[in-house]
Amino acid sequence: MRRQSLLLFMIALLVVIVRPCQDVVAELPRGVKAVWDVEKAYRESTATRERICINGLWRWQPADEDTNTVPADRWGYFKVPGSWPGTTDYMQKDCQTIHAHPSWKNKSLRSITAAWYQRHITVPDEWVGRRVTISAEYLNSYATVYVDGRNIGDIVFPDGKLDITAACRPGATHVLSMFVVAMPLKGVMLSYNDTNAARQVKGSVARRGLCGDVYLVGTPMGARIADVKVDTSVRK
Repeated sequence: MRRQSLLLFMIALLVVIVRPCQDVVAELPRGVKAVWDVEKAYRESTATRERICINGLWRWQPADEDTNTVPADRWGYFKVPGSWPGTTDYMQKDCQTIHAHPSWKNKSLRSITAAWYQRHITVPDEWVGRRVTISAEYLNSYATVYVDGRNIGDIVFPDGKLDITAACRPGATHVLSMFVVAMPLKGVMLSYNDTNAARQVKGSVARRGLCGDVYLVGTPMGARIADVKVDTSVRK
């Protein structure tokens, strides 16, 4: 009797341990894989710098705008680059597949204004002594970047780079997370699309999320020129 009770207890304990693990990430369909191996990624190199494309399937989930803690579970998958699903009109149509987690698969994504992204990145061994940055080419509209759960900084529309050198190590694999918020230029706007008089409508973002390529970039340390601005004159 004691042996049977012990066996039942161990089975119950195993269910408690395994079940949450199954809820961490949604299961991808047969034949679909999230490939995060940087050795298989597209690269561009020059004599002084290199960048590695980290596009592809990322972990993804809708979020509340007031969160600042990287989620531990409820991850689905969504492709980078790609605008968030749910917006379809005469100018654009959903074309990306979202692999939803069961906990939010029935949630309407048309009106969400924030989402989490996550994937693993491995910094190449040969980048010892180099500056390591994350580059996002078309961001709509604002992203807070985390490495291994640590808040590193922000990237804002339309694109930008963020130095993550202090948070990563050449040869090591890290967890890159990004909290992306779609922020309209104005909260309230005037619309003339269906009347002869202006009416107030809530501001929105047509293409939300990481809509352009994302790169892991290695460059030399030391002084560099950045944020160059050219002011032209038409007087002469």
